[in-house]
Amino acid sequence: MRATNLTLYIVLVTSLFLSGCGESKSSPFSVKYVHHFPENKSPALTEFMSSFLRGHLENRPLETDNRYVFSIGNLQQGSESINYYEYTEAQIEKYYEPLLGLQKPDKQFRQLKESEELETSVYKPVKDIFSFNLPKVALERGNRLKIQTKSAEEILDLPQLMEKYNIKETDEIAFDVVQSNKGYFTLLILDEDAMNSKGQKLYLTFFIKQDLSKMVMSESFDEAVQEKLDKGDLNSFFSDFQKIDDEERYGFLYDQTIVDMKTKKIVEIKKEDYLSNDGRYVYINGRQDKLEDGIQKIQRIENYAAGNEIYETEFKLDYKEIAKELDLVISGIGIAEINYFNKDYVVLNLEYNGKFVGTAGGTNVIIDLQENKKTPAFYLVNLELNIEIRDWLTL
Repeated sequence: MRATNLTLYIVLVTSLFLSGCGESKSSPFSVKYVHHFPENKSPALTEFMSSFLRGHLENRPLETDNRYVFSIGNLQQGSESINYYEYTEAQIEKYYEPLLGLQKPDKQFRQLKESEELETSVYKPVKDIFSFNLPKVALERGNRLKIQTKSAEEILDLPQLMEKYNIKETDEIAFDVVQSNKGYFTLLILDEDAMNSKGQKLYLTFFIKQDLSKMVMSESFDEAVQEKLDKGDLNSFFSDFQKIDDEERYGFLYDQTIVDMKTKKIVEIKKEDYLSNDGRYVYINGRQDKLEDGIQKIQRIENYAAGNEIYETEFKLDYKEIAKELDLVISGIGIAEINYFNKDYVVLNLEYNGKFVGTAGGTNVIIDLQENKKTPAFYLVNLELNIEIRDWLTL
C-alpha cells in the first residue's frame, strides 16, 4: 500500500443490531457530516483503538470481564518463550480520551501508539497465566518445546514430531498462542527453513487440550484443516471452539478459518469478501482491489454461510459526495480498501486522484451508525492509518 500525506481514510462505524433487520433496499439513505473525531467513548471505538494500539503482529487469545489479554510470540520479542500482557477496557478508554472531539487528531493518534506510556502504564505482564487458562510455552535446546498448563506438562520434540517436514534441531522456530480457553488452546508454529506440502513456508497449527491429553497437528491452510475434520480428528474440540453465532453452530478457529460443526466443513470466505476480526460478520465485496461505493452490505456469518440475502446492516458510501463535502477537485478514486472491520467498525483507506495529476487531497471519515442507521454521522478526520489491522493473524 502506497503511503501519502494526501491519503484519505474512512472509518465506518456500523452498529450491527442483533435483532436483525433483513434487506432495506427501500429505505432512504442520508448522511450528516461532522468535522471532528467522535466526542464520546463507545464500545466500538474502544475495540478499534485497542486493536490499533496492540498492532497487527500481535494476537489476542482471550477477552473476559472487560479485561484483555494478548500474547507476543518469541519471534517478535526475540526470546525463547511467549509473553502475555493484560489491560482493561477502562485503561484504554482513558488512554485515548485526548483524541475525543479533536478536529485534527492525526499526530495525537500516532503518538498514542508510539508513547512509552502505553507499555509502562497500560500494558501489564500477566503474573498468573494459568488463572487465564494460558499455556506456558518455552523453546529448549534442539528445538524441543516445553509446554505447561494448569494441570499438565509435556515436552514436544519438534524435529521428531514434525519429521515429515525435515525440521532440524538448528532450524529457527517461531511460535505463538492465538486462542486459549479452559478447554483447549491453539499454538501456531513457523519454521522458515522448512517447506509445507505446497512448497511454501511451513506454518503449522496445533490444537491442544488443556490437560495435554490430545493434540492435533495440521498445516495452516483450510484444505489441511478440512482433512482433519473429515477424519474426525477435531470432533472432541468442537465443544471448546469459540462459538460465533446464537445457535453455536459455527466455531472460530483463527484468522479467517471458521468451521460449520454441523456439517464438519470449513466455511468458504470468498476472496472478495472480508471477514470481521471476531469472525461473526462478513462485509460483502469488502476485499475487492478497489472497494466500490454505493450500497454497502454486511451479513452475520450464519446468513453468509447459508447463502441467503439477509443483511445485518446496509449503508450508502458515495465517494463523489465525500469529495464535494471536502471541497476536493478530483478525477476519481485511486485507493479504496478496508483497514479494519469488526462488529461495529469498518476502517477504510481512500485516496482520491487529482483532476489532472497526482492526488487531490484527503482526510478521514468516521461513519457512525450506532445511533441512527438511516441517518449516520460522517466524522471527517485524518488518522493517517494505512495498514490493515487484524487481531487473528498467523505468525
